[in-house]
Amino acid sequence: MSKKFTRLLTASALFCAAGVSGALAASPFELGMVIKSTTNPYYNATLAGAKIAAEETGGKVANYGPTESSAKAQVDIINSLAERRVSAIAVAPSDPDAVVPAMERAQKLGVKVVTFDADASGGRPFFVNQATSDSIGRFGGQLLIREMGADPKGEVAVVSAQPTAANQNLWIEAFKDEIKKYPGVKLVDTVYGYDNEQKAFDATVALTTKYPNLVGIFAPTCPGLPAVARALESVDKGHGKIKLSGNCVPSITSKYMLDGTIGGFYLWDPSKLGYVTYYAAMALADGKITGKPGDSFTIEKGKWPGTYTIGQNGQIITGQPVEFTKDNYKNFNF
Repeated sequence: MSKKFTRLLTASALFCAAGVSGALAASPFELGMVIKSTTNPYYNATLAGAKIAAEETGGKVANYGPTESSAKAQVDIINSLAERRVSAIAVAPSDPDAVVPAMERAQKLGVKVVTFDADASGGRPFFVNQATSDSIGRFGGQLLIREMGADPKGEVAVVSAQPTAANQNLWIEAFKDEIKKYPGVKLVDTVYGYDNEQKAFDATVALTTKYPNLVGIFAPTCPGLPAVARALESVDKGHGKIKLSGNCVPSITSKYMLDGTIGGFYLWDPSKLGYVTYYAAMALADGKITGKPGDSFTIEKGKWPGTYTIGQNGQIITGQPVEFTKDNYKNFNF
């Protein structure tokens, strides 16, 4: 082989290597959001916010999840995204423990992993939280007590998503602590709808049969809350006969607030949650933050500018609970 030909091959190889390196460097940031279920409209709203961030930065984002909440399905999806080597994965775990091995495996493959909306017991450097769990649970308790009147008394129950839902469990603990302030109020049961409207409906009907003197229900679950309202109306316990508070999106819930079956319902801005999650995951992938408490990143321009900091508890808090009322619910497009 001639020296000239050898030099040509070397130059060609270097050119190709530089071309590949440039292509990799130019690849847009891609976030895979692993959600609890694709049938929950709440995650349409978080995705809408993430898409705004993606448009602002020239990146990509998509939701991935089962049609019904399933930790096993989430594990399979995380593994698939990791094999694809997406830039980052944001997980809203159905089970805080079951997803951890898959999240850890993804990180070993070089994929950055965070949690949002609900936290895992490990496998991520930080959690992007919509508001503090304590504030979310207490707010629901305060709304229910408000609806029960100046001297609240009687039996109340909780209709949640699933027993393994870490976020709902923390909210319920805060709710319990809040209603302890009222000695006349007794929590008699917690049941689960598993992020399925029919199951939440059936669980609520069963509650009204089991506890004929029930006066209140707290339902920190979407799409469970409107199903609970529908169930109460079906057994003639709606329109304020059994007081009801909880959290869900206005698009499927407001009509039950307007007819008086839901006395107080609330959420936060899920679009902002998705937006900040995208930027946080991108900052991690770009090496601007490592995930340590005290790390921060700044969104200088865009829909929700500001500086976001990882707290000592490993959380980035994006907002506070917001009650939806007859006067303001139309302002929230989700």
